[in-house]
Amino acid sequence: MGQHSFAISPIAHPGQSACQQQAPIIAVDGPAGTGKSTLALRLAKHFGWRYIDSGAMYRAVALCAAEQGIAWSDEPALVRLCAPLTFEFPVCAGQLAVHVDGRNVTQAIRSQAVGEGASRVAMLRSIRALLVRKQRQLGCAGGLVMDGRDIGTVVFPEADVKFYLDATPEARGRRRWLELQERGERASLSDVIAAIRRRDHEDRTREAGPLRIPEGAYYLDTTNLSIDDVFELMVDKVKLFGVSFRTPDPRQGTRCPQST
Repeated sequence: MGQHSFAISPIAHPGQSACQQQAPIIAVDGPAGTGKSTLALRLAKHFGWRYIDSGAMYRAVALCAAEQGIAWSDEPALVRLCAPLTFEFPVCAGQLAVHVDGRNVTQAIRSQAVGEGASRVAMLRSIRALLVRKQRQLGCAGGLVMDGRDIGTVVFPEADVKFYLDATPEARGRRRWLELQERGERASLSDVIAAIRRRDHEDRTREAGPLRIPEGAYYLDTTNLSIDDVFELMVDKVKLFGVSFRTPDPRQGTRCPQST
């Protein structure tokens, strides 16, 4: 097995919020191609909790916009489109499905083109504000694992356990290229790596919710690690923190930051 590193630091809880801690929230952040979605879903299934793919929400907005002829740069039209959308993330036969307004868009949102659109849509402050609000509504009751690029910094800054997954652009590009090949989508490896680098730059330099390592997160470099290796490390860290994954008493309240 190759070299890997991970930093452990205390989980930050910056004060008590109006909603007190009840069922755990696990945040998984990092750039594209680190295996966030695969690992977050697997972690949720392991502990018996829900999983929410926040990136799929941006992809869904981009897809719906393209279907309706709305440019990904037309912020006012995108806001009108996005505001009423409803999202569900059922797991069927062990696989995550993404439903928007009751429609299954699981496969449609995974194309390279929609991914590029999601990157552009995600740069718009008003769209991020709308989707962050929806993400908090979906997850504030706790008992879930959510992945994205700003979960531990913006959506749930007081998450019980935070992970930041990373890898070299070359390793991430190859993973994404293999996924595209499996779906029969043609793309050159060099083009996919270049797209990963562009996405990294956009994610780290945007004004709203830029990609950064959350305070108190466990940093995991996945470059030379298998999915199983990373999963075992994540399970160990959750257990080390002592998070209780028992079903919460339904009489308990919920906990979530105030919507902005």
